[in-house]
Amino acid sequence: MVELHSEADNVENTAQCIIEAFREMDVREGNVLPYDQLYPYLQEHYPRYKDVQKEAEHHLTKEGIVNPAPDGLMLTQVGHKRIYDAEE
Repeated sequence: MVELHSEADNVENTAQCIIEAFREMDVREGNVLPYDQLYPYLQEHYPRYKDVQKEAEHHLTKEGIVNPAPDGLMLTQVGHKRIYDAEE
């Protein structure tokens, strides 16, 4: 992956990586992607996530894609449509 230099690009890339994690782990609407599965995925696919992870989660929450859960991120109906309707 291309190394990004701006924090905004870093946040967006981390958010996209989180979305890809939902897709690859086949998490569906109303289900939670636990942090103990998300963090290793991010570490493997985008190691710079630690700098902006909270900002990326906040961005996805503002867009209605995820909701915070005690142990991870819950995929919303909006998020499910964004992730899976593109495939179908």
